[in-house]
Amino acid sequence: MKRGGAVSLAALLLAAPAVARAEDRKPVEFGATYVTDVLSNVDGGIRRGTVWLGRGDVTASVDGSVFGIDGAELFVDVLAVQRPDFSGRFVGDAQTVSNVQANSAIRPYEAWIGVPVAHTLFAKAGLIDLNTEFDIQSVGKIFLNSSFGIGPDFSQSGVNGPSIFPAPATAAMVRYKANGWTGRLGVFDAVAGSASNPRRTVLRLPGVRGALLVAEVERKMGRVEVQLGAWHYTTRFDPLDPGAKRGVSQGAYALLEGEIAKHGTGSLHGWVRVGAASDRVNPIGLYLGGGALWHDGPSQIGLAVAHARLGDPARRNLFAPGTADSAETAIELTYARKVLPGVTVQPDMQYVINPGWAPGLGNALVAGVRFSFAIPAE
Repeated sequence: MKRGGAVSLAALLLAAPAVARAEDRKPVEFGATYVTDVLSNVDGGIRRGTVWLGRGDVTASVDGSVFGIDGAELFVDVLAVQRPDFSGRFVGDAQTVSNVQANSAIRPYEAWIGVPVAHTLFAKAGLIDLNTEFDIQSVGKIFLNSSFGIGPDFSQSGVNGPSIFPAPATAAMVRYKANGWTGRLGVFDAVAGSASNPRRTVLRLPGVRGALLVAEVERKMGRVEVQLGAWHYTTRFDPLDPGAKRGVSQGAYALLEGEIAKHGTGSLHGWVRVGAASDRVNPIGLYLGGGALWHDGPSQIGLAVAHARLGDPARRNLFAPGTADSAETAIELTYARKVLPGVTVQPDMQYVINPGWAPGLGNALVAGVRFSFAIPAE
């Protein structure tokens, strides 16, 4: 199953930059981030142990005025990831406790050009992290668990997953924005990266290996935002039930998030997300997650829950009959504080119930700390 997500990667300060007015921007802007997790499996799971994970990005953004198109943008991101597989070796969870975990690699990650087509319409094409445009949990992006970046019902899909960290795909999309409404339509290549070597970035026209179609509508209503999305692969996948016909991989999700209350200089924000996927070809049939985050100046503290349920075909065929747990649940408590410009320290604790849905695997307690560095400082 594909893990990660901005991204989740929106969570890593690398969401695709919004297009700004030419007079407010430098012609060329460079940036760099490094996010590192030191995590220990304290109890339960597969075995105890401590690892050091990391993700670094170097980015360049070129204003369209440089090449004569006002409002356009050229964006490039080169990615470096340091392994190991903490979830697979120590915790045994399917949702992945760290959203910077991936196979070690240094490669181009994003490379796209965006052009305004009309006052309310923006088009974008190239290597695109799907999670910088679709299924973004804005309140949840501070958390480490991958399920709070992009839902696991979506991130599990595809050969290498959809076009998210760490394997991007070529894509073309449009974004419409007016009167509090935002609509997005995207066509992504159905295979992210190389099917034979997921560490490689592959350039091909979207749809050459089949297509992943994604649609999303977003509505802002005061302090609250509602998001509805759906996705569909044009290719078919092997079924989880032996002997059954190849099936369609598709799903839908809904998100509600916003500000709940204010007190003094602080504010409380919350979100809830539900997603469903075709369980004939995908292990996770249903996901429910959400949480709350208190933000006060340089500090944030939050509590979140991610609940992923196996579909019936997966329970019948991935484990001995009648032995699989029906759901894996991750509970995360995190505290983040900016200690210097561009430097954030974030102690974190997660408790994973029924990791990997595996019978007999004890609940896992994970503790650690994230360090985030950004240039220029945000």
